[in-house]
Amino acid sequence: MDTPSPSELSERELEILRLVATGASNKEIALQLFISSNTVKVHLRNIFAKIGAASRTEAAMYAVRIGLVEGVSIPLSPEEHPPAPTQPVEQPPAVVETIPGRRRWPLWVTLIAVLILVSIGGIAFALGRNSTPQPTATTPAVSTSSVSASTRWHTLTPLPTARRNLALTAFENQLFAIGGETSQGITGALDVYNVDTDTWTSLEPKPTPVTEVGAAVINGLIYIPGGREGSSRDEITAQLDIYDPAFDQWHTGAALPYPVSAYALQAFEGRLYLFGGWDGKTYLSSVLMYDPTLDSWQERTPMTTARAFSGAATAGGKIYVIGGLAGDTPLDVNEVYTPARDNAEGISPWETGFPIPDPRLGMQVITIADTIYVMGGTSQANSNYGLIYIPQSNTWQSMEASPQSLGASFGLASIGPQLYITGGEVDTVLSDQNLAYQALITLSIPIIIK
Repeated sequence: MDTPSPSELSERELEILRLVATGASNKEIALQLFISSNTVKVHLRNIFAKIGAASRTEAAMYAVRIGLVEGVSIPLSPEEHPPAPTQPVEQPPAVVETIPGRRRWPLWVTLIAVLILVSIGGIAFALGRNSTPQPTATTPAVSTSSVSASTRWHTLTPLPTARRNLALTAFENQLFAIGGETSQGITGALDVYNVDTDTWTSLEPKPTPVTEVGAAVINGLIYIPGGREGSSRDEITAQLDIYDPAFDQWHTGAALPYPVSAYALQAFEGRLYLFGGWDGKTYLSSVLMYDPTLDSWQERTPMTTARAFSGAATAGGKIYVIGGLAGDTPLDVNEVYTPARDNAEGISPWETGFPIPDPRLGMQVITIADTIYVMGGTSQANSNYGLIYIPQSNTWQSMEASPQSLGASFGLASIGPQLYITGGEVDTVLSDQNLAYQALITLSIPIIIK
């Protein structure tokens, strides 16, 4: 049988496959990647189907064959081969010392022992998994976490130029701030923030200056579709610009079927999904999927609600499209899309999640550890308060207030447990803010194994 091409796997799937080959369990993979064990299982099912593997051992052997890992023995994991009752088995170690004729475990290994969600939402997540999901919502309140908001928030080196409606994405421990609208007009500027050095570097600008856009990373390339090109609301483009960080170069992909801006964008399983937006004349309910391997767009099952300036995030194999604008009023809509169902006859890929208790537009949405964070935006409430949605229990909770108003129309990205808020507009004034928020606190505790 021919070996399937690694290009069939998404960047996240390759990452999980590499960890499987090192002997990591589902729980260890979840902790390292800040996702849930259920999400790891979903990814593994997809990986096994794509590479034709029937077990973790076969998947690990495949990873070795394609050069994903080197010099790794292929142990049977606890999920695949339970030990004999009379033979106690220790947890797979982070380091293995090899002695002729046998394997020796180290005296101790460092495990991620505690993941403390620093908000009520995290606590609700832990409780919700063991109870019957009941839709609930709360008004903004102070978190019961013992870690103060001032400890979690950090002010970083400002964005070189204040701007709103920019695209922000993270790749290899860097933030990429692209396009947006400055006091001088719409820009194609590309500024890169290095998390380790707290510095910005300006690189090759986007060839088509745009605002009201999003960006997503697939296999090391950054995709920025559509956007508004001019001051007029009908100056919308259908161009797809693709940036290669390795060479600081731009090239063009297949154009969108129609011009669109102010959409929600999400990368999922190696493809781009674009939801709704504004085409220069009307709000859209349409859904577009872009396949990088084919360089082509396809229309998918539309949303129930036409809207722009919404946000999208993934959790548990689903994409949540939240909030937005249709007319002059912020929306409380929360529609849930399952890409895997969009090919099944007679089954709708859409379902309804519990509405946002605080309707918003121009906010940003992101996922960490299968918990969805909604930050900033224009609403009737103070934009100091973020919202947290826990899909497993279908509940909303509020975060503690940020030290300052976040405003709206900023960029939001995550690196590990950190959220980064960049640019935007606060009280009608363009912002160069660059803030970090510690969404999760991870403690590493040594465990003695005898």
